[in-house]
Amino acid sequence: MRDAIYSKAASFFGCLGGLFISVFGKSPRKPTVEDLKRAEFKISTQRLGIRFTEKIRDVFRFRWLRKV
Repeated sequence: MRDAIYSKAASFFGCLGGLFISVFGKSPRKPTVEDLKRAEFKISTQRLGIRFTEKIRDVFRFRWLRKV
């Protein structure tokens, strides 16, 4: 009986705390220019250590040029 009362009280206060935090909690901060620069990376196959043969380049070259 005593555990049921504590369980209901804990559930009520947990729900109340969740509502309180959802209303008055901090919103996530917006990304800054520095954050976006840090997240952006230039794709370079040489930098990644991948080598493409000329045959593979000839097959994909048209698709690469078309998307740019």
